[in-house]
Amino acid sequence: MKQDPEYQAEWLKLVNEYKLTNQTMKVFSEEHNIKVYQLQYWLKKYKLRIKDKPTGFTEVNVIKKPVAEDSIKITYGNIKIEISDNFNEGTLLKLLKVVDMIV
Repeated sequence: MKQDPEYQAEWLKLVNEYKLTNQTMKVFSEEHNIKVYQLQYWLKKYKLRIKDKPTGFTEVNVIKKPVAEDSIKITYGNIKIEISDNFNEGTLLKLLKVVDMIV
């Protein structure tokens, strides 16, 4: 493969042109005097370049809030649990069952 940007640009132009036609690779290649395997190679290369482009997703950083001063502190053996006053009771019960298995 040549690293020449002009050469690559020519191939990408051919790939785009091929995608706009309803021709088979064989017919398109014959009309443009290129080999089918070359077209296949550049089609694959073009697909990989598309995959490398940004997806539009943005990284989100989560900032953990400090536990409120009016939190509840539970010590069970060596394990310390600190929860806020608006905790979910079901979740706390599940957590305590797991802690009980560990201790």
